[in-house]
Amino acid sequence: MSNNLLIGAISSNYTPIDIRTWVVSSKNTNSHRVLLLYNSLNDELIQYLRSHDVDVVIPEFDFWGNEKLTFNTNTGVCNLDVSYDLIHNIRFLHIWSYLQNHSYDKVLITDVKDVCFNKDPFEQISDTHITATSEEIFYSNENWNKEHLHYNIGIIGLAKLLDKQVYNVGVFGGPCELINELCADIYLSAVGRKKVADQTAFNYLIQTKYKNQTKFLGLQDNFAVHLQVVVNGLVNFDLTNLNRYSIIHQYDRVPSLKYSIEAKYNA
Repeated sequence: MSNNLLIGAISSNYTPIDIRTWVVSSKNTNSHRVLLLYNSLNDELIQYLRSHDVDVVIPEFDFWGNEKLTFNTNTGVCNLDVSYDLIHNIRFLHIWSYLQNHSYDKVLITDVKDVCFNKDPFEQISDTHITATSEEIFYSNENWNKEHLHYNIGIIGLAKLLDKQVYNVGVFGGPCELINELCADIYLSAVGRKKVADQTAFNYLIQTKYKNQTKFLGLQDNFAVHLQVVVNGLVNFDLTNLNRYSIIHQYDRVPSLKYSIEAKYNA
């Protein structure tokens, strides 16, 4: 069995069709695959994942270690209280907890519903550094990220990150111990905020505490491409070059691409 870990988080309102592209395209990655499944048990999902050799972990505790079985999925209602249990944030607490009891060489954390693997990404993930993947935009030039930066960490965030590129929290990896520490810090930095702050926290940390331990990748490295900024017209990208990249993220933002990729993996 591989000693690398590929891990992500899903909610019980997903169906096998929603995650099939991630499940099938990741089969050729050199990894042990695990998905956190939030909220009520979904036997259909669990059976589907286990039939494809994906282990399922059911999170059952909150920030304080109290039993909790229901977690918020809506970033639109994030506030100072809800942020502690928002799946986008708390997944990092539960990944940290999982890694406390499991040892791997490398760990790759990805989103699930909108991620496709063209080839094994672990060959490009550093043995010693966090591998972060750029959206190829700057905080100063994109309103969503700039607004979340300002709301979540104020003028300190603006001073530290406004002139920096945005690195996507939906695809990052590295050596197990370093990723474990980073997950704890992302969660602690993201809770108690007015808006969803997983990406804000990730970017702040890799540009400060972890700056010398981070390998910053862009499109030129052919590792991951994030397509929302392309759809928004902020980044020029030739979609005919997608096969060069190990990971395609946010493919569902392009209707024709969504159709062709899901037709390939959902057949």
